[in-house]
Order: sequence, then structure tokens, then C-alpha cells
Amino acid sequence: MKDMKKTILIVDDDYDARNILKKNLQGEGYQVKSAQNEKEALKVLQGGGIHLILLDLMLKGSSGFEVCRKIKAEDAWMGIPVIAISVSQHEEDVVKIIELGAADFIEKPVNHRILAAKIASILSLKDGEVSLRENRQKLLELIEYTGSQKDLLSQEAEFVQALNQLLDAELKKEFIREKLPHFLDAQLFSLFTIDENERVFNLFATNHPDIPAGLEVPIDRKSIMHEVLKTKNYIFLKDYSESSFQQTERPKYETHVVCVVPLISGDRTIGVLNVNDPSMEDYDNSDFEGRIIRVSRHLAVSIHNTLLYEKVKDLSMRDSMTGLYNFRHFVETLRLEIAKAERYEEPLACIMLDIDNFKNVNDNHGHQVGDMVLKELARSVSLSVRSSDIPARYGGDEFIIVLPRTDKMLAGKIAQRLMDLFSGKEIRVPTKKGSVKVTLSIGIACFPEDTTNMDELMKLADDALYRAKREGKDRIVVT
Repeated sequence: MKDMKKTILIVDDDYDARNILKKNLQGEGYQVKSAQNEKEALKVLQGGGIHLILLDLMLKGSSGFEVCRKIKAEDAWMGIPVIAISVSQHEEDVVKIIELGAADFIEKPVNHRILAAKIASILSLKDGEVSLRENRQKLLELIEYTGSQKDLLSQEAEFVQALNQLLDAELKKEFIREKLPHFLDAQLFSLFTIDENERVFNLFATNHPDIPAGLEVPIDRKSIMHEVLKTKNYIFLKDYSESSFQQTERPKYETHVVCVVPLISGDRTIGVLNVNDPSMEDYDNSDFEGRIIRVSRHLAVSIHNTLLYEKVKDLSMRDSMTGLYNFRHFVETLRLEIAKAERYEEPLACIMLDIDNFKNVNDNHGHQVGDMVLKELARSVSLSVRSSDIPARYGGDEFIIVLPRTDKMLAGKIAQRLMDLFSGKEIRVPTKKGSVKVTLSIGIACFPEDTTNMDELMKLADDALYRAKREGKDRIVVT
């Protein structure tokens, strides 16, 4: 499923719009089919093989709303995601099409980068849902199978049951560190997950004293893990020192016995399990190798579910409107960052900002326009800060940012970058005027220069913000 080329159906009566969309989507690697009206669209759908639909709401002869209603009424089609496209930006139209089952909405003229991102996200989520259902089914089948076995297999069932009761990543890591070596009768193990975007193996759990926490290993580096990932087959070596794989500088293991297994969930390899040094001498007759292979299947499904759960948990940490972290998560993160800054004797900056005269925007243009302004500010904040910085929505039109390893001078430069990007910028809105222009006020405070207390740090940044307001707005004030 992962490697299958996705097919997208474009339903639009505008010939030029269809062809522009088709060309761009083909450039993204999708197969594309087209229809200019309801009849043609339903005929294409009857042929099957459609993974996503781009549906213009303003079709000649019938509305896109009616087409969407018919698609969602058919069992064979109702699971196909629909992205509505329209020149209309009326809230009623957006709400109506979402209520009819559309997965998302994008306005004309279409921003193709945004559309490509939406399509990729929706298809990825759809694949994840399918994979999760398959994995759950496989997990139930495996648990039923292990329950029918004696001795070792019953132990495996108990291990797997306990493992899968834990969805939280940290709890699962602790459980694996404590239980897995004893369960496998092995002295050492390490378990890595795969970050396909960064092309690295990330350490998930280990009991090896010489492997540092947070270790990342490049996927493409020649190693036994790379070989296992490439072939999707496990490797069992009785004498690792005589193998062709690159040796590390770490101390040698007590034995040369190594078993490395790909963790495969569905059709996706999500990680690699390394097991070394069996505790028993006669490991050939103790099912050491078979036990590792069997438990790896359970680990793969369980850890995959945890990775999906962590993605969902991340969404709960974010403000639904702006996509930035919410204030609750920000406070927890700030507490950790201050502790880290104190431990390593590093500076840390806190930036507080809000939109000048934001109430006038809501009063004069309505809350929908106000929300658009807030989203544009959030986008500008994300573009202005570094990957190590943590921006959050404080509440209303106020935002707050923590900048690790940052003094006042650097914080001022980052704040100015944001001012240059957003303050005074014309923001396009669906009103008669066509755009609104707003400015920012920004306050900055630093740890430990101004204070070593977390609450006082935020208060000092807030005080600096209101000083900027009093001194005329559209400016940066540093404590």
C-alpha cells in the first residue's frame, strides 16, 4: 500500500483550472483523472481506484454540495476523502460542505503548495487509519494464538498484554527496559525507531550502559541495522566479530551472539531490535532466536500504535485555531527549559507579543476576519523563530515564545524579524476593503539576567509588552 501510486479525481467544470491542477498533481507523483460534471464524476468513481477527490462547489448543472452528498451516501465511496474547492469563502459554505463529509476546504485561486500539503496529510492520515485497523486485527489474532500455547507461549501472551496496555511512549520504554531482557533471557538489547524524514534511527529503549540517551544513527550508514532495514529480513550471528559489518568503538559484548530484527507493522518497517548476549549457554536449544522473532512482531505493532498515539497527543498540546502550542503545554515546556538553562548555565529569553488595537479589527470587520489575522500572525511567528524555539498562543490575541540559549541581543533580532515580517503588513480578507493592516507590540525578558523565577519571567515580559503599548505601540521593549 505504501508504494502504490495514489489516484486523485478532479471534478471541476473549468477546463483551465482542471488542467492546471492536473499538471501540478502529476508533478507531485499522483495519477489524475478528471470530470467536468456530476455524471462524469460518478462514472469515474464507479470504475474504482480513486483515493481522493478535489471537488469544485460551483459546478454547472448541479452543485458540488449535491455531488458530495451522493458520494458520501454510497458505501463504496463514502471513505474517499473529499477536498472542496471554491471561490466562495463564506463560513456557511465551509460549514455545510464539512457537515456533508468533506475532509477539508481550500479557496480559489488554489495555492498549490498548500493543496499539496493538505492532500499529503489527508492521504497519510487515511493510510494510518487503515494500517491501525489492520494492526489491531493482527494484534488480536496474535494474542489469540499465543493464548493457546503452553509455558513459553503463555508467558509471551502475558508480556504482550502488559505491553499493549501502555500507549504512552515513556511508560512503554520503561516497561521494555525492565521486562524485555528477562523475557528474552538476554543481557543486552537496544531498540530503535525510524525517522524517515530525517533518515535516522532514533533510540527508543535500551539497557546498554554504553549507549547514550537520544542516540541517532544515520540510516544510510553501513551497519547491520542498515542491512536489516534494506532486506526486511532478520540476521542471527553466532560470531559478530567475524562478520562483514562495521565495528563500533564501544567495548565488545560478552559473547559474539547478535540477533537484529526489523520491526514490521503491516507493510511498514517502523524500527529495528538488536539483542545480544544470551543469558543461557545452550541458546540453540532454548528457542532464543525464535522467541526474539516472535516478540519482535508484537513490539512492532505495539510501538507503531504508540507512535500514532503520540502524534494524536501532540495535537492535544496545540491551539486548534493557530496550530501553535497551547498555553498549558507552553508552561510545562518553559519549566523544563528553565531547569535546563540553569543546569548548563545558559541564557533563555521570553517574548510576549500581541496585536495593537485588535478589538477594532473584530468590531469593524467581524470575528472571522479577526481569526484570519490571528492565523496569519501565527504563521509569521512560525517563520520567524528557530526550530529550537517554542511559540504558543497565550490567549486572545497574545502570543508567547520561549527561546533557549538566547540572550537579549539575539532575542531582539528575532523579535525584529517578526516585526519586519508582520507588523504593518496588509492581510487579505473577504471584506469590501479587501485587506486589513495591523501592528505588533513586543516585550522581552531574559533568564537569568532579569530573574531566575519562571512566573516572574513571564510577568516581566508581559510588563515590557504593556510598556510598549504605553509608549506608542508598534515597537519592541526589552526589560
